[in-house]
Amino acid sequence: MEIRHSTFAHIILPGHDIITGFKNKWLTLLALSLGTMMVPINASITNVSLPTISMFFGVSLATAQWVLISYLITLLGFVLFFSRLGDFCGQERVYLAGLVGFVVTSLLCSLSPSIEALIVFRGLQGLAAAMMISVSMALVRRSFPAPELGSALGIYAVAIAAGLALGPAIGGLVSSFMGWRGIFLVNLPVGILDFVFCFQVLKRSQRQIVKWDLPGTVLQFVCLFLVVYTLNLVENGDFTQAVITGVLAITTLLGFVYQELRCQNPVLKLDLFQNHTFTAFTLSLHFNYICMYMMFFAVPFYLQKVLYLDSGTTGLVLTASPIIMMAVSPLSGMVADRFGSRTPAFLGSMVSALALLSMTQLTVNSSAWDVFFSLAMLGLGAALFQSPTNRTLMSQLPLEKAGEASGIIATTRNLGMVFAVCYAGLLIHLAIAPDMMHSAHLAGQAAVDLTSGLHLVVLLGAILSVSMAFLSLVGLKNKRKTMVKYEKVAVEKTIKVEKRVIGTISSAVMVMGSYHSK
Repeated sequence: MEIRHSTFAHIILPGHDIITGFKNKWLTLLALSLGTMMVPINASITNVSLPTISMFFGVSLATAQWVLISYLITLLGFVLFFSRLGDFCGQERVYLAGLVGFVVTSLLCSLSPSIEALIVFRGLQGLAAAMMISVSMALVRRSFPAPELGSALGIYAVAIAAGLALGPAIGGLVSSFMGWRGIFLVNLPVGILDFVFCFQVLKRSQRQIVKWDLPGTVLQFVCLFLVVYTLNLVENGDFTQAVITGVLAITTLLGFVYQELRCQNPVLKLDLFQNHTFTAFTLSLHFNYICMYMMFFAVPFYLQKVLYLDSGTTGLVLTASPIIMMAVSPLSGMVADRFGSRTPAFLGSMVSALALLSMTQLTVNSSAWDVFFSLAMLGLGAALFQSPTNRTLMSQLPLEKAGEASGIIATTRNLGMVFAVCYAGLLIHLAIAPDMMHSAHLAGQAAVDLTSGLHLVVLLGAILSVSMAFLSLVGLKNKRKTMVKYEKVAVEKTIKVEKRVIGTISSAVMVMGSYHSK
């Protein structure tokens, strides 16, 4: 019996939450996408304004980077923690609490009196974002049956892409008219609207006893901070201290692995990575976000300091990749549902590599359109790659581990963003002296040096994209292999449900027949 022929299949298909219900799944996806969109918006909204912020407070690029890093590092450091918390006390409650925190911290960021205060408030904003992003994909997984999961995650990817697209555009336009402080205020109306929407749509699940892995959470955060701080020290040329913090980072990493292996309720279950397909696609997704976010970080400096574009035009140029991703991601998800993830993921990786290699041809005399077309091509590659990859990752693990898988995917994505800022900043400083970056516009050899730094960044991205292509070959060959275990379970449960319904109807008919015979 085919699943699609069953009247009751939508009730019990794996991946579909009975509480949410068939009719509410699209409302749930809309509500989650609206809130989730704010997270990438605020991961990219400051990129366009970062040159302005560094000049406003009179700080170096290495210091200004922490406006981005503090947000990303707390977002990354607590995603797994809140993902685990959502499994115990309700993913809907964690998401709603994160929405409230996000609105409050956005207001605080706009009122920051110093660069130090802005960095701290951005860190708190990342904490609230972690609460939202850690559970949102698991809520999508719960709401949709397995055969529709690729399409749903494709639409979810559109929300991420829309956030990345709107971030630079909003940041550039708002910064042009209201200054950099205004870029954080856009979260207030969106956040309040989405809270009201989600409060009505999301059904709160029953609370459970929470078992904390506090040592693992602390070790994870400290290790991540030390890694980023070490890369920042290398960027500033402080190699002696970088060696010390690097050794400490390795020590805390080993301590984290030891803690997770012996803990009964670890914040990260390392045994999940025994699934080779899950591990390969997780690593490839990490590389993809490094490639994408290095562009969002490095390109604004090239556009504003070398090509002399204003922040508004810079923001519009940066929308090239996300706009293409918004258009292609749902189609990519549907193709993956029908034919499997392997082919579109491989093609997406190669297209991304070609797009990044094309950017090595940029010079001090290039136009904004040259950058726009290269970024659009990069967006096409990312769209072909991300939806099939997310689909494979979410379908490789049992439904009861959906929360953990969602947390790992969010961690992978944001870890790529954190490292992207560090790698791009380091490569740019290899090509141009840090003190030259204080100038609003560069000319002569300084402009050539910054362009050379951008070339180093895109070359690293091209190498990572080729690595993604090889990792994607580990993926499943066709849809049948990906979904067979879910379809088998679905068929068995469908037969049981239909037998019960038929039995109930038969009993009712017999009772009514005996009643009328009397």
